[in-house]
Amino acid sequence: MSRRFVLRLTHAGDDVERVGVALTVGSTALASGVDVELWLVHEAVELAKPGVIEALRLEHSPPLIDLWNSIVKGGTIYACTQCLLRRGITAGELRESVTQAGAPALVASLVEEGAVPLEF
Repeated sequence: MSRRFVLRLTHAGDDVERVGVALTVGSTALASGVDVELWLVHEAVELAKPGVIEALRLEHSPPLIDLWNSIVKGGTIYACTQCLLRRGITAGELRESVTQAGAPALVASLVEEGAVPLEF
């Protein structure tokens, strides 16, 4: 059985500490050999736009863009389709590393053997 974390991030600039925790857990899991999917939902879809994560700062944390890039390099990042639509964010505005996906894809990830869901 493979080990995989499905991280669901619900915040962006409104709660930078949650962003930092999710990215730290994700990058640490990858470094430990755990597969990682990061799901951006609610306000977190803002992070899918270029320049947003770079502008966030969190004391006593590595730069959030570095943590983000480690997840890009070794994991997968999804942004909720409906959440994007509600905020007027188009597919053309997303970072290349972010895949737009809906509830069926999230459910499929969560029911796979070895999936560990975590919410931030």
